[in-house]
Amino acid sequence: MLQYVNGFSCAMDSEKDEMIIKLLQRSPDFTDDNDGVIMDEVTTIVMGKVTAQRLLEGLREMLEDEDV
Repeated sequence: MLQYVNGFSCAMDSEKDEMIIKLLQRSPDFTDDNDGVIMDEVTTIVMGKVTAQRLLEGLREMLEDEDV
């Protein structure tokens, strides 16, 4: 099953050996005042430094020819 995400946050441990990426879904807050945004966590991924570097390289390669 696919999950839609439109945000993320990331952090690295103090030894810089592991990275944590939280994938988020932001949506409007449909309360009485209709003001604000709800941020739901879709999933959290923990990966080692080598895997994080491979992810970075893969993303760069896919996006290098794109008009951003």
